[in-house]
Amino acid sequence: MQKSNDQVRVNVQLINALTDAHLWADTYDRKLTDIFAVESEIAKTIAETLRARSRDREELDREKADGDPEAYELYLKGRFFWNKRTGNDLKTAANYFQRAIDADPSYANAYAGLAESYLLIPLLVRHAEGFLSQSQRRGQACDRAR
Repeated sequence: MQKSNDQVRVNVQLINALTDAHLWADTYDRKLTDIFAVESEIAKTIAETLRARSRDREELDREKADGDPEAYELYLKGRFFWNKRTGNDLKTAANYFQRAIDADPSYANAYAGLAESYLLIPLLVRHAEGFLSQSQRRGQACDRAR
């Protein structure tokens, strides 16, 4: 935050804590008449922006529903288990994402879900038995998600 006379500039960044990837940033220039009003306005704008980004992802997911219904259903099941974020649930999610890929090899969201699962499994499971070469499978899923 920078201040000059009755002006304030606030730089806001959203960073992925796991990867340090830069997700979003914006700069807000406002008159500094009431710092609490400025703070509320900026917080509201950030929340609306993030909500819009979330809706964009949901819309992309819905668009894919027009493709292979079986792959889409498997993908949704994978997302259900992925959102639980436990070791066993991430393994289950990865299996659903793989089944979605088997049903529709062009389904990018399933590859992304598989890659996200492989990224989190080693963090949450000490022994990821049954998953061969985590780094190899993670790399394949990441490449295909691009």
